[in-house]
Amino acid sequence: MTTYSQEVGRFKFDISYRRMRGDQGLSIRVNGPVSDQERELLRFDCFDNSPHYHVEVYGKNQITAIEDNDATEWSLKTLIDQFEALINDAGADALNAHERDSLADALSQVSEDSRNLVAAERAA
Repeated sequence: MTTYSQEVGRFKFDISYRRMRGDQGLSIRVNGPVSDQERELLRFDCFDNSPHYHVEVYGKNQITAIEDNDATEWSLKTLIDQFEALINDAGADALNAHERDSLADALSQVSEDSRNLVAAERAA
């Protein structure tokens, strides 16, 4: 399985293409600090049949269906537009100034890697 990673300070984005239980699609995992301990905060599973995302609140995994026809593009846009709100909902430590300044470039790279991975996997 091909996995791409992008780091922004204490936050890490892992991008992979998953095939499981008759479904497939892009998966974007976001790990980051919660009380200075690394935890999975978010996971976007942009599957063909059941796209959804997870907000990993300590002790509670909130799963929400993605209703958009293009789960990959919806997820990438949501990460760009709502990253801070989503990690706050997950109970993460706040972004520091360096992370905030680097976030746009990192998410641009995550978007490019995600689109390239989906195209490669769909062509295979």
